[in-house]
Amino acid sequence: MRNLHRLTSIVLLLVLALPAAAQRNQTGFGASTRDVVDAPPTPEPESTPETKPDTDESPVDDPGKLVQSLNLRQRVSQLMLVTLTGTPRPDASDQELLAKYSPGGVILPPVSRPTTAASYVAAIRQMPMEMATGIPLFIGTNLYELPRRGNAQLDDSFIALPSLLAIAAANDADVTKRLAGLTADHLTLMGFNFHLGPSLSLAPTLPDATGSIECLGSDPAFVGDTAAAIVSAMTEHKVIAVPMGFPGGGANRAPRMPAILLTPSATVAEIDLLPFKKAIEAGVEVIHVGNTLVPTLDPANEPASLSSVVMRDILRQQLGFQGVIIAGPMDTNDIAVKHDPTKAAIMALQAGADMIYWNEAGRRVMKTVDDVVTAIGNGEMSQDAVDTSLARIIALKEKYELRKRELPTTKDAAALAKKKAYPDESYEIERRSITLVQNRGNVLPLNKAESVPVGVTGVAGVETLADALEEYIKPVSRQRIGSAKYGGEIYDFEIARLTSHIRGIKTVVVIVTPDIRMSTQLELISALRSKGVRVVVVLVGYPSTLPDLVDAEAIVLSYSSPDAIDQSMRAVADVLVGQGPLGLLPVVRDIHAKVGEPVSFSVLDILRSPSGMLPVTIEAPFVAGLSVPYDPTFSLRKVEWDFGDGKQSKEFFVERAYTEPGRYPITLTVTDKLKQTTSRTLYAVVE
Repeated sequence: MRNLHRLTSIVLLLVLALPAAAQRNQTGFGASTRDVVDAPPTPEPESTPETKPDTDESPVDDPGKLVQSLNLRQRVSQLMLVTLTGTPRPDASDQELLAKYSPGGVILPPVSRPTTAASYVAAIRQMPMEMATGIPLFIGTNLYELPRRGNAQLDDSFIALPSLLAIAAANDADVTKRLAGLTADHLTLMGFNFHLGPSLSLAPTLPDATGSIECLGSDPAFVGDTAAAIVSAMTEHKVIAVPMGFPGGGANRAPRMPAILLTPSATVAEIDLLPFKKAIEAGVEVIHVGNTLVPTLDPANEPASLSSVVMRDILRQQLGFQGVIIAGPMDTNDIAVKHDPTKAAIMALQAGADMIYWNEAGRRVMKTVDDVVTAIGNGEMSQDAVDTSLARIIALKEKYELRKRELPTTKDAAALAKKKAYPDESYEIERRSITLVQNRGNVLPLNKAESVPVGVTGVAGVETLADALEEYIKPVSRQRIGSAKYGGEIYDFEIARLTSHIRGIKTVVVIVTPDIRMSTQLELISALRSKGVRVVVVLVGYPSTLPDLVDAEAIVLSYSSPDAIDQSMRAVADVLVGQGPLGLLPVVRDIHAKVGEPVSFSVLDILRSPSGMLPVTIEAPFVAGLSVPYDPTFSLRKVEWDFGDGKQSKEFFVERAYTEPGRYPITLTVTDKLKQTTSRTLYAVVE
C-alpha cells in the first residue's frame, strides 16, 4: 500500500506539473454552493401567489427563429448557468446580472427551509428576464447541498435524505426507485425544474483521497443502473436530471491537488464511462463535464471541461450524446492555476460545451459574456456554434414546458416537513443501507442476557441512538462528548471522565465521526477496551478510516453526514439489536431439476441481515461487497414462497417436486419484524 502511495504521488507530479499557485488559496475561486456566506436574516414572505407566470404560452415551433430574435450579447448570456449568492432572495449583484445579462439558468444558494426555496424560485420567475427574451430559466439545485447547515433545527426545515452512498450500500433496485421518487417530489414541490445530480464519478482509488458520501460507490454497472433509474424518475416528474462529472475521476483528488482520471484509455469505456453510457441510454438530456484532468484521454493535459477530445470525440461521437453539455465550474482553483476563468470559458465553448457553469454570479460572468462577444467579432469564435448551442437549450426547455409551469407555493413546500410519509420513507431507506463489516465473538445483536447495561457515547447522535435502543433493551446510559464538537478532538479529561464511570457497563457503542480527529477517537476506544468493555463502533460518513478501527469488537457503517445524523441513528439501533431489514442475495444461476425430483429450498440460503453491503473498496479485508450477517431469524417475521406452478408455502425450509417440465419462476417474499417486505425471483429449469 505504501509503495502504491509513492508511485501514485510520482505519477501525479509528472502528469500534472502544476505551478506553485496550485497550493495557494485564491480569493473568489473554488466556492461551492455550500460556501455561500449567509446574509443577515430577513423576513421571509408568508405565502406565494398561486398564479402562472405572465409569459406567452404558445409553443416555440422553431427555436432557431427565437435565437435570431436576440442580439449577440443576449445569445451568449443564455449560455451561462450561474449560482446566485443572495438569500433568501437575489442580492444586488444577482439582480444586476439577471437584469443586464439574462443567463440561461440559475442555481440557488443554500437556504434554511423548503418554503424559503419555493419563495426564492417564485421571486426569480416573477422578475422580467423571461419576458425580455421569451426564454424560461433553468432553475436548479443539488438537493443534497440546498439545506443550509449549521442552523438550529427548525420545525419546518428539510428532512434528511439518505445519501447516494447509502443507496449504493442498500444495492436494491426498489430502494433506488424510492429515493429517486422522493427526490423528484421534493424538487417539484419547491418549484425546481433542474437538478445537478447524481454524480457518476466512481469512488476514489487514490490512497489520500477522502471520498464522499455523495457518490454511488465503486461498481460501474451499479452506478450506471442507478443513474438510469434516477433519470427516469426525474423525467416522470418533469425535472431535468444532470449527471455530474463526465468522464469520471472526479473523486480522485489528493490533498492540494486537482482531481485526475488515471484509468487507461483501453479500459475507460468499461469503467468510468459506463455509468454515463447507461444514463444516455435511459434518455438523459443534459450532462455535466467536470474539471478533472484526463491525461490518459487527452495528451494536451487540459481539464475535461476544456477538452474537445472529451466533449466532441468521446461524449458526442463515441457515446452518441445529442443533448446539452454543461462545462465547469470555471471559477475554481482547478481552472485558475492554468487559465484566467474568462479565457477558460471561451476555450470550453470552443471545445464543444453548450453552457458554462459558474459557482458565483456577478461581474466575472458579465465580463465573460462581453469577451465572448468580442471574440466572435474578432473571428476567434464561431457565432454559428453559439446559435447551435442556444437552439439546443431552447428546444429542451420547450420540451419540458418550462414556461407553462405554475409558480411554487409555500403551502406545497411546507408539506415536505409536515408529511409523515417523507421521513418514514427516508428512514426505511436508511435501514436497508446500514452495514455490518465486523462482528467478533458475535457481540451483535445486543441482547438482554449478555450485552446490558449498554452505554452510548460520541460527539453526535448520542441521544437519538440511546433513545432508540431503549425501545428494545434497558438500561442504556449516555455520555455525549460536548467539548469535542468545538475543539475538533476528544480531550484527555473527557476520556478520563468516561472511563472512570464505566463500572458495570458491559458494552459501549462509540459513534465515530469524520469531523473529529481520528487519533483521539481511537484513544477513547482503546481506553474503553482496557477496562474490559466490549466496544461497538458506529462509523459515520465515508468509511475511509475503517482499517483504523479493527480493534473494536464490532463495526457498523452509517453513510450519513454528522450534521444530519438522527434519522440514521434510528436505523442503526434496529441493526444493533437484531431488528434490521432483511436482504436477499442476488441470484446468479437457475436451479436445475428433473420431473418428480424433490428440490430443497431454504430461506437461509439467500437471506441476510443486516441487508447493507460495503459499496466501496478501502483495503483488504474491507472491499466492496463485504457484509457480515448475523442470524436473520432475529428479524424474520413471515416467509412466502410462490413456486410458479400454483403452489405456495410459508415454511422456512421446504421441498418441492415439479410434475411437468419447464422453466418456473420461484418468488420468495420475506417480511421483517417492522413489517417491511423484500422479494426476489429465481428460476427452476425442470427437465
